[in-house]
Amino acid sequence: MAFFKGSYYEELPSFAQQAADGFQGPRARPIAAPEAVLEHSVHVGDRLDTLGHHFYANARDWRRLADCNPQALFAEDLIVAPADFPAKEEPSQRIGKVVLVPRRREGR
Repeated sequence: MAFFKGSYYEELPSFAQQAADGFQGPRARPIAAPEAVLEHSVHVGDRLDTLGHHFYANARDWRRLADCNPQALFAEDLIVAPADFPAKEEPSQRIGKVVLVPRRREGR
């Protein structure tokens, strides 16, 4: 399986054996535990890619935000409220909630 250069999955080893159902792919990547150095208050219209670009000059580095905020099961939960609202309402923005921002990775 090939990944783009610089992908978070690029250097992961594959499963040792092919699964019975034919699945073959990389092992799960280890989740980093970066130290938070900033706090960002969520604003209307925040998107993960724009936050990644704002803090790291690379939209793909939104994953750094996800790694630093493990309480969110899905990365989108950092900026949009979970879907525990009545079905007829749109999920409200998490305005004012804090997202922890880690330091930029060295060498990238």
